[in-house]
Amino acid sequence: MIVLSVLLFLGIISIHYYFNKNKILSKVYFLALIFKLFCGFLLYQLHLDFNILPDLIAYQTDLTYLSDYFWNDTFNYFKFLLTGKLNPAWYYTFAIEGERAIFFVRYLSFMHFLAAKNMYLTSLYSSLMAFWGLWACATTLANWFINKNDSTIKINKVKLALSIGFFFTPSVAFWASSMMKESFLWLIMGFLITFFLEIISFDYSNYKTNKFQFIGIIIKIFLLLILILCLFLLKYYYFALLVPLLFAFGISFLAKNYFHKSIRFQFFTFLISFSFVVGLASNLHPNLWFSRLSEAIFINQQNILADSDFDSQINFVYDYNFEPIYHNYKDGEYINFPTFFQLSEQSPKALLAGLFFPLEIDFSTLGTSSFNFYRFVSVVENWIILFFFIQTISLKKLFHTTRSLFLSTKYLEAQRHNCKTDSLAVLWLLGIIFCVGMATLLALSAPNLGSLVRYKIGFLPFFIFGIIMRLD
Repeated sequence: MIVLSVLLFLGIISIHYYFNKNKILSKVYFLALIFKLFCGFLLYQLHLDFNILPDLIAYQTDLTYLSDYFWNDTFNYFKFLLTGKLNPAWYYTFAIEGERAIFFVRYLSFMHFLAAKNMYLTSLYSSLMAFWGLWACATTLANWFINKNDSTIKINKVKLALSIGFFFTPSVAFWASSMMKESFLWLIMGFLITFFLEIISFDYSNYKTNKFQFIGIIIKIFLLLILILCLFLLKYYYFALLVPLLFAFGISFLAKNYFHKSIRFQFFTFLISFSFVVGLASNLHPNLWFSRLSEAIFINQQNILADSDFDSQINFVYDYNFEPIYHNYKDGEYINFPTFFQLSEQSPKALLAGLFFPLEIDFSTLGTSSFNFYRFVSVVENWIILFFFIQTISLKKLFHTTRSLFLSTKYLEAQRHNCKTDSLAVLWLLGIIFCVGMATLLALSAPNLGSLVRYKIGFLPFFIFGIIMRLD
């Protein structure tokens, strides 16, 4: 069975490469894939040697039992995969807890089945799925940012930015691999973004002459809805920001396409649509309700801090006579909560932490068993990101870009009939809001440096891509 699983693994890779060998980024395909698989293998091996991922112990227990049910009760196993409902006759209790963790185990159990119940192969299969999501998203963005009339320098710059951001950033390659939720997250997000951009950019006026492509779009709409549901079930906070941003961008893009309005109209449509869709999305989960958003963030924040080492904590200090934590906990519940305004006061620090922390490490432990090598690599990476980010800051360039977008009549006339090129400005705004919003919210709700390094993998490729594109 192991041999067949390995052959299946290699066969899947061959088929995927066959359909992607003519893509813009095809030259880095195998190098990026090998690096991803190596990181997945390394992550699992490090877990076996040093137990760096305690959740994997519970996952392994569940995967072993659930994979057995495929052979003993195939129908109910697939029913479990699709609905999450266990057959009562199994008398099985999950080793892991939480709806999101169980949803992730459903996905991993299928990877474990394909891997013939071999944990190393399961790790590689999961890493491959993450690579597919990253690859789909990167190649789609390449099609949007590269035009046939662009210079070779610009084309190579886009290729370099996408390759580094999505495939060769160490933390992205490492933490979005193996049996990590972030690997499943990128499988979902990568294809969700890809399908969405392909759906809105399809030429529906000529659908009769492109019947096969139109059928493909219909299928992608159905798959898009499934991916949105999966994102909500896995990480609802990514859903809460990414999906409204995408739908707002789609509305503004289609409005520009049909009405041929200026970039100012498209920006206005995007912002209004985003506000409306966010309002709708906030009703889908209790922790997203505006009335208790600050409460949900604070409770999660304090729970994370309670389980964190002192040197891994990101502490936020609340003013306005807000009761300290040791006076604010009674009978298992918090008495008072900070207002949304008080949380907003911490946003600058949270944004800095979400984008660039950790930035320091204790070198006095170098050469001892207590030295944190993973944090050391993360610190080096963050200093490099911060250095190049500072290089991109140019108020003069920002002023001239803004003026050309909103005040230059020549620019508006030149771009009036080029919907995709014109929409890149709104797509940049989408990326900025996504990165800034997720960095701030993640740091506020999960103020642990170790957790933050993993959680920000969902937006980090876009952030690095933006930095490299801004470099002169």
